[in-house]
Amino acid sequence: MKETRYRALLIGVWFGILMLLFRPQLHGMDTVAYYAWLRAATIRHSLDVSEEFARFGYGEERKQSPTGYRINEWPVGPALLWSPFFVTAHLLVRLGNTLGMPGEDDGYSAPYLILTAMGSALYALIGLEWLRQMARRIASPACAMAGILTAWLASPLVFYMSAHPFMAHATDFFVNALFLWEWARANTPTAWARLRLGLIGGLAAMVRYQNATLLIWPALEDLARLRQMPRGGTLRLAALGVGAGIGFLPQMIVWKIVFGQWVVGNPYGIAGAGAFDWRAPHLLKVLFSTNRGLFLWTPIAIFALLGLIGPLRRACPRWAYFILAQTAAQIYIVGSWSAWSGAAAFGPRLLTGLFAGFALGLAALYEAGRTRWGMQPVIALGAAAIAWNLILLARYGIGDVPRAGPVPLTDLWLGQLTFPVRALERMGPLIRGLLRHGLLDKGLPGS
Repeated sequence: MKETRYRALLIGVWFGILMLLFRPQLHGMDTVAYYAWLRAATIRHSLDVSEEFARFGYGEERKQSPTGYRINEWPVGPALLWSPFFVTAHLLVRLGNTLGMPGEDDGYSAPYLILTAMGSALYALIGLEWLRQMARRIASPACAMAGILTAWLASPLVFYMSAHPFMAHATDFFVNALFLWEWARANTPTAWARLRLGLIGGLAAMVRYQNATLLIWPALEDLARLRQMPRGGTLRLAALGVGAGIGFLPQMIVWKIVFGQWVVGNPYGIAGAGAFDWRAPHLLKVLFSTNRGLFLWTPIAIFALLGLIGPLRRACPRWAYFILAQTAAQIYIVGSWSAWSGAAAFGPRLLTGLFAGFALGLAALYEAGRTRWGMQPVIALGAAAIAWNLILLARYGIGDVPRAGPVPLTDLWLGQLTFPVRALERMGPLIRGLLRHGLLDKGLPGS
């Protein structure tokens, strides 16, 4: 019965967030590029995205590849995950046209955008529920739920699953949660389990290329078992590789058609969108910069890491070491990229997938806190982190903090404290005006 209540609470909060923040709109180069793969392949049966880019004013600046296709360096994984929702919208529009109902079957009308954007939100919800069930293995139901809610509502995920759903970050969170779910199912997996995990890892790398690092830890696990079980370890390692190859094959086919190569080392470099310097990564900036640094924009990440290093490492060291290793790998890759801040972004968007693991760290931290001090400190920390993020989201939405570039620390942190007061000061004259010119003019008592 408790499980049903917690699941209902999760769905209820999800609906509430969508009611407040859902914006199924295409705007910005990244969203157009991700969506272009989907629209071009489904509506025009082509991988040339020239028409889609031109519609949004990006045609002139995009060069052609050696094979004559318009260059689109963004991965195809989000489009594949969105495709069931897009195709459903296409069928509904066609059915409506058959029944005499108006509607454009061009891939851009409202049903396409709404259903595809809902796909991002739904994937985020599914990932959250998987993580909640995982967290139940290391924490009480209340602490598991608190950890999931905090990792969701106090991170960039809440924004990218609702207000900006055509970015890859909601699907990125989903595939990271799915990988963790599958990997954690057994301490000693079978070859079939490794094949499934490889498929998921390949899909994850198609959503965001950096997710290929997810496959490193299970590969190391299988290598470590080679001495004890040479045949079984070799078979599992081979199955993991085969699964990863099959899972990533759609991206390789697209690369072959568009770029003329089965494997492209840095698609963004081909488009002139950034280079990697593996010898001098911007690690401190990724963590501490006012330009979307992880700890300054999303301070709950500090507590999540404390939970991973302490309580989760004691309760389930296998999970903790994997999540910590993945965190280090992702921070290193993002830091090595010249565009490490993510440009225009709400928070450290390039690290959104890490919050799948951070949710488990928070659940473990909350469980340790509940055991020692009770639920009140847990609720207080979670509520404070969520309030921080939602205030920052409101400021980001109205332009109180810039959409891109560094923010003075006093504006970023002190602004969090002053913004509610400033918002109330602005609302005061508005409410008085409404009362004076609206309600009072209607002859309320005392007017």
